[in-house]
Amino acid sequence: MILVYNIAMILCFLFSLYFVITCLFAFKKPKKQIKENKLHKFGILIPCRNEESVIEDIILTIKNQDYPQDLFDCIVIPNNCTDNTRLLAQKQNVKIIDIDIPVKSKGEVLKYTFDYLKESDYDAYIIFDADNLVDQNFLKAMNKQLNEGFLVVQGFRDAKNPSDNYLTGSYAMFYYLQNFFLNSSRMAIKGSAVINGTGFCVKKSVIDEYGFSVRTLTEDSEFTGMCALNNIRIGFAKDAITYDEHPTDFKVSWHQRKRWSSGCLACLNRFGPSLLKSFWYKGNFLSFDCLLYYIAPVIQIISFILPLFMFILKFIKGLMINTIIIDLSSLYIFVLLYLGSIILNIFVIKMLKKNLRDHLKGIFGFSFFILTWMPINIICLFKKTKKWEPIKHTKRVSI
Repeated sequence: MILVYNIAMILCFLFSLYFVITCLFAFKKPKKQIKENKLHKFGILIPCRNEESVIEDIILTIKNQDYPQDLFDCIVIPNNCTDNTRLLAQKQNVKIIDIDIPVKSKGEVLKYTFDYLKESDYDAYIIFDADNLVDQNFLKAMNKQLNEGFLVVQGFRDAKNPSDNYLTGSYAMFYYLQNFFLNSSRMAIKGSAVINGTGFCVKKSVIDEYGFSVRTLTEDSEFTGMCALNNIRIGFAKDAITYDEHPTDFKVSWHQRKRWSSGCLACLNRFGPSLLKSFWYKGNFLSFDCLLYYIAPVIQIISFILPLFMFILKFIKGLMINTIIIDLSSLYIFVLLYLGSIILNIFVIKMLKKNLRDHLKGIFGFSFFILTWMPINIICLFKKTKKWEPIKHTKRVSI
């Protein structure tokens, strides 16, 4: 038993060490190489379900882009709507694609839309959620990345409401950390960023060649795996900023993160063996990196469950005094880790030149946010989320 425990914890340590080392490359500026000088034509897709409170805001920010107006179309795709989303979008004189088949997820909506636009003259698609606001330089930044040779590009995901409560602040911190330490570092080591749901761009040629055959409720994670298997690097455009509305209610957040964890585990099940073979036989680093990304929830569970199991085992054996001593020392470690997390969060906020006061709730609440993800991952390991649950968006702010 002790041998199994030690091997498992060594593997968890090596896993963590890999990400610590790769994250250090976030401080290295990647070399940029302009391969063409072209103004691409974009089809901007907004799948939406009952988003009448926010749909006009995102349309207005898209219309306000600092980019030739004849080189992009805003396309709203209402599905299963029972409110005035379609009517309000229509009043803004944007293109509308009506879904005439039953759809259960955003992934299915996008697949239908890509098939519908197969004969269009767009060079690339950009996908947003209806609650987003878009920085006026978004298309310009994406066009630059496409000219550098990237076929798929993830933008910088920011927050509309980081100061509402600790939850929204923690979501903001989660994406800031992902943007800075994961996506930025991957650009420096010629790796691949990860698609994180909204504000991403994909060349039409990629969709035409490889399709968009997603099966899970997390089409973003799934598409990341598809890109890795086909050795397609996903770029990261830090200046292509999307402002996203995050949940303020813990129950809503719980269900959302359950869907994310279930989707990640489903992607591991679907792509895991293929990613391993791609790395082992073809030396595909993108596949190896993506595989570790999918394994993260499992590693988190192991690193929590095994120490807890050993603690219980020692308690049962009657080593109560030693167990209490170990427990107290562990408490000191948790305090140090919490303080370290706060320092790291402040550092990232400063590096990204954000207002520290707007993010205090997230800085101090982020550790609890991550801790509550532990039971979510454990539940999802045994019970998968199969139904997409809509999240109500009402936050209206000005960029």
